[in-house]
Amino acid sequence: MSNRVKIVADSTCDLNQEVLAGYGIETIALPVNLGDKACLDGIDVHTPDLFQYYKETGKLPTTSAPTPAYYEEFYKRWTEEGYDVVHLSISAEMTVTPNIAKMAAEHYPNIYPVDSRNVSAGMGILVLLACELRDQGLPAAEIAETIRRRAKDVRTSFVISTLLYLYKGGRCTGVQALGANLLNLKPCIEVKEGKMQVAKKYRGNLEHVALQMIRDKLSAGEKIDLSKLLIAHYDADAIMDKACKEIAACQPFEKILVNQAGCSVSVHCGPGTFGIIYLAEPEDA
Repeated sequence: MSNRVKIVADSTCDLNQEVLAGYGIETIALPVNLGDKACLDGIDVHTPDLFQYYKETGKLPTTSAPTPAYYEEFYKRWTEEGYDVVHLSISAEMTVTPNIAKMAAEHYPNIYPVDSRNVSAGMGILVLLACELRDQGLPAAEIAETIRRRAKDVRTSFVISTLLYLYKGGRCTGVQALGANLLNLKPCIEVKEGKMQVAKKYRGNLEHVALQMIRDKLSAGEKIDLSKLLIAHYDADAIMDKACKEIAACQPFEKILVNQAGCSVSVHCGPGTFGIIYLAEPEDA
């Protein structure tokens, strides 16, 4: 008989507490640094703290990878409780974290680290899929392999209100940031092959561009898994009702789950960030 399966995700999955509790998901808090002060994401630092720190210091907080020993501590606890563990991390194209998880897992025969090839709730939607497979009775090894295969089906798109934080983090030039602000441009950032890239630039306020992005993505003719759509946002509450209505008008999703973007995404994207995440149907469906 197979061991019980524990689905584990780094805190960068950006799933809200209700969703985490409802699906029985464990999270591992990752390091966030406010200058010389080391914190843990979602425990002693939260997204509003990032912007308060920037306001006070003019400096961006930074993120860092955990040590193998940090992961091993968690793995030991769960395996001693009789679990096989499927552990999802942010894309290896964006961080060394999946490689560190793989190193830590070498000490345990029943730990299955998975590179989600995604970020934020793009990783989170794969975590939910892993939970559904667990509840169907699949063993951990099969869950991990299925999630690796389905990672290419995740569709993650964000619009952001300002390039200031990407500029401060060295991810775009000052000229690009200034030009976008002068022209009232808001880039749409997508995740492709594990990397973030600018897919399109919209013009207008956040509500206008978010609704346009929803129409563009959900009316493109791709066959979509309609079981759920995730929203990840920070400081976009004012547009949420209209966004959810627009999503429902485009596609009849069974569930729309709203989540706040956590520290790892928000430190780069800033306030006024809005994203939609869903799964395309697999090619063999």
